[in-house]
Parts: sequence; C-alpha cells; structure tokens
Amino acid sequence: MAFDDTTRREMDAGNTNTLGSCASKAKLGTFMTQVKVVAAGLTAAASFDITTAAFKALSTINGIDLNTGENLPAMGRVLTLRVTASGTANSVGSYGLTDTGGTAVSPTAGANMGIAKISDDGKTLTFLTTVTAFTLYYFPVAGTAMNTLFPTAG
Repeated sequence: MAFDDTTRREMDAGNTNTLGSCASKAKLGTFMTQVKVVAAGLTAAASFDITTAAFKALSTINGIDLNTGENLPAMGRVLTLRVTASGTANSVGSYGLTDTGGTAVSPTAGANMGIAKISDDGKTLTFLTTVTAFTLYYFPVAGTAMNTLFPTAG
C-alpha cells in the first residue's frame, strides 16, 4: 500500500531505506552549515537579495563551500545581523529581525537595537535606511520544505 508522508516525518522515523533520499532532498549538509557573510562596498540600498551573484561578488563568505556559479542559499535561521557601514546617521549597529509585515527600525545612536525585515522566502533583508556594509551569520533554509510530501511505501 502506498501513502504520502512529509519529508520531516520520514526523516524523524529514521527509516534507513529512505533517509539518504530525504537528506538529499532537504540538502541536509547545507541546512546544517553555519554561514558567515561579510558584505562590504555595497551600493547604498535599503534592501539586499543575498542569493544573487552580484551580492556574492561583494561579500566575503565563510563556513560554506559553494560550487562554481552557486550563490548563497536563502536564510533560514539568522543568528546575528550587524550593519557596519552606512551613509545614514544612526544606522550602524546590531539588528533583530521581523517578517515582511513588520516595521524596520534603525538603532538610535548605537544605544538600541535596530529591526530589519526578512522576506518570507529568506532571500531578502530590508533595512529602514540605506546601508553599505553588514555582517550576517545564519543557517540556510532546507532544500525543500519539511512539510513537502515524500512518497513512501508501507
């Protein structure tokens, strides 16, 4: 009898017959890699898609070995975000994140924490004002959503 289950449930079950396929589908190696991105010399902007070749070219990337032509994966779990340069007063400092429906806020004179927005797909960071450099630590999203159906037989 065939049935559909999610990739998450199949991985949690630990079935050795399907575990490799699940790990590959989820890009488990990438998903479990902590990435550090130091983006400097950016054209002043308030929004950055980190998954583009243009962004990659202006960044120093550590923690992940990207294949030739491969760009950064989307953000899943952001650990830290810090703006290091901006032409706008009071934009430099540490940032927390909100979803796209939230409100971006700049840190005030370095005394408070700013808030940046992260897109639903984890590709884009948006600040209240323009920035020209930032440092980001994050874990990527899985290669496929864990609630994606995974065909199994049982």
